[in-house]
Amino acid sequence: MIALVVLSVPPAGSRNQAFGAAPPADLSASGYTEAEYFFAGTANAYDKDGAWGVDGAWKTKAGKPADYKVRMLVRRPRDARRFDSSGGVVIVEWLNVSAMAEGAADYMQMKDEIERRGYAWVGVGAQASGVNAPRTGLKAWDPERYGSLVHPGDAYSYDIFSQAAQAIRGADGRSPKPLGELRVRTVLATGRSQSAFRLVTYINAFHSQAHLFDGYFVHSRGSNAAGLTAEQLGRDPDPIPAGAHIRADVDVPVFDLQTEGDMVTLRAHLTHQDAGPRYRRWEIAGAAHAESPRWVAEAGSLDLGFGGQSCKDPINSAPHDAVVRAALAAFVDWVRSGRTPRQSPAIALGDPTAADPILRDDHGLAKGGIRLPEVEAPTARIDGLANAVGGSAAGGQNFCFLFGHTVPFDAAVLSALYPSHQAFVTKFSAAVAALERDGYLLAADARAARAAAEQSRIGR
Repeated sequence: MIALVVLSVPPAGSRNQAFGAAPPADLSASGYTEAEYFFAGTANAYDKDGAWGVDGAWKTKAGKPADYKVRMLVRRPRDARRFDSSGGVVIVEWLNVSAMAEGAADYMQMKDEIERRGYAWVGVGAQASGVNAPRTGLKAWDPERYGSLVHPGDAYSYDIFSQAAQAIRGADGRSPKPLGELRVRTVLATGRSQSAFRLVTYINAFHSQAHLFDGYFVHSRGSNAAGLTAEQLGRDPDPIPAGAHIRADVDVPVFDLQTEGDMVTLRAHLTHQDAGPRYRRWEIAGAAHAESPRWVAEAGSLDLGFGGQSCKDPINSAPHDAVVRAALAAFVDWVRSGRTPRQSPAIALGDPTAADPILRDDHGLAKGGIRLPEVEAPTARIDGLANAVGGSAAGGQNFCFLFGHTVPFDAAVLSALYPSHQAFVTKFSAAVAALERDGYLLAADARAARAAAEQSRIGR
C-alpha cells in the first residue's frame, strides 16, 4: 500500500536558507541545483514480531500511527541530460543526528564522485532530534522556517524513510516531485555511523516489505543495530543482540564499509560476516571512524582538533574518504550492472574481547584490511584507537574518542625507512598502484596521492 505523502516548499524563514545548504559558488561550479522540501503524512511505529537473533531475519508488526512533517534536501544536476546519462541514480542519505542536528556525513565524503557521475543526492531528516533538539534542531535554528515541522519520535523513523523514498520515486503522484522532471531509475540508501545503525535495522526488518531501495551502502556501523522504540542510540527494553549480521536472504546489494576505528571504538568487528550473493564488506586499516583526511601525513601539519573542539592528541589523518568514493563507484556499478565487487581482506584480529582487538605491527599499524599508502609506506602511526578530550574542551559535547591518532615517526625512524626521497615515493606509489588495480582507489584520487608523495619532504 502506498502511503499518502504531501510535499510542500518551506517558507524563507529568518535566515532565508535551508539548514546545511551548500554554498552557491560550489553548486554553480559543479553544475548542480539545491532545493528543500517538507513532506508530511502518517507513519507507523513498529514492534518486534518474535525474537530477533544475530542472523538478521527480523519480523515486525505495525504499532501506533502518528502524523509527521519533516524535510528533505535535494541536490541534482542542473542539466537533466547529465542525470539521465548517470543511469538515473539517486543517493538517498539518512541524515546523521549524533550531534543533535541533521548532518550529511556521507555526502561530505562522496560529493566528488556524486558530481563526477551526475547522480542526484537527497538527504532525509528521518530522526526526531534533528527537528526537535532544544538548541540545535531545525526548529531552534530557524523557528520561522521550520516551526511547522512535527516529528513524533524515532520509533517512526523507519516508515518516514520509506515514505521519503516513495516521494522520490513519485509513487504517490503528488506534486511537486522532489526530482522534478528527472527520470529516476535507481534509488540507493546510504547512512554513516548512527544512520548506519538505523540502515541495518531497516534492511533486516523492513526492506522485504517495502522494496523501495535498489541497494544499501552501510558505512561505519557499530556492533549494535538501532532499536525500534529508543531514541538516537538508546537500547530498546528487549535489545537487539550485539554482532547482528545483514540477513542472508536480502535480495538487493548491500555494501558494508568499515574502518579500523569502527572495530575498536564501536566494536564493529563483532559484525564481520563472509561475502554472500548480495553482501560485500570492505575494511580499511589505519582509518578512524572520523578524521581530518590528507595524503601523506607529516609532522608539523597535523590537525589537533575537530569542529573547534581540541582533542588531547593529533587526530587521524588517513584518506578514508578516498576509499569511500571508490566504494560508492563499485556499489553503484554492482547495482546497475551486476558486477559484484571483491570482498576486501579482513583486518587481522587478536582477542575479540580486548579493548583493542586488532593485531598490529611494530609501528602500531593494523595488519590486514585495505592497505592505504599511509599504512604501506608509513610516516606516522595512524590508528582508530580512542583519542581523549583536550583540557580546554572538557565539559562540552565532544567526539574525540572517534577520531583516532596520528603519531609522527621521529627523524631516525624516517631515515631508516626512507634513505632518500625517491625511496619513499617508490614505495608509496606502489601502494597507490595496488589500490587502484584492486578497485579501492579511483583514478583521480590515485593521481592526487602520487602528487602528494612527490611534493612531500619525506627522505629529502
